[in-house]
Amino acid sequence: MLIGLLLAGQHTSSTTSAWMGFFLARDKTLQEKCSLEQKTLKDLNLLDCCIKDTLRLRPPIMTMMRMAKSPQTVAGYTIPPGHQVCVSPTVNQRLKDSWVECLDFNPDLCLCAIGAGRHHCIEENFAYVQIKTIWSTMLHLYEFDLIDGYFPTVNYVTMIHTPGNPVIHYK
Repeated sequence: MLIGLLLAGQHTSSTTSAWMGFFLARDKTLQEKCSLEQKTLKDLNLLDCCIKDTLRLRPPIMTMMRMAKSPQTVAGYTIPPGHQVCVSPTVNQRLKDSWVECLDFNPDLCLCAIGAGRHHCIEENFAYVQIKTIWSTMLHLYEFDLIDGYFPTVNYVTMIHTPGNPVIHYK
């Protein structure tokens, strides 16, 4: 189980990093702001918000299962104790009644977190440090562009939802 937890954290961080690269390549102004933030040795708050909005739009895991411990009533339905409930961050974080411009990458919102409560991601702090370290270094060394405007679709075949056919130009 411990090996599963460690590997899951590695794949989710690398997938989040990959998706963030595509979002930054698509928005040159944002990419420049993140690069400038890194060069001026600020707290990398904008990069942090980019990670959060990447996780909102492209959570690495499609669904999470939870077991009802007590009867719960949701939208007129009662979920008995012991029954499984499936929650989808992919759906929840794109609800039009909860998010303005729910399909747009907008790091200015800076609202999303990896998880909360007793099922909070135990490696969240490490993941943020890891991703910010990778991207601050890459933004220092390279500029990124989409190739002919290509932004990948989501690969739903794998457990961790990676970019499908990920190709990007850097210089």
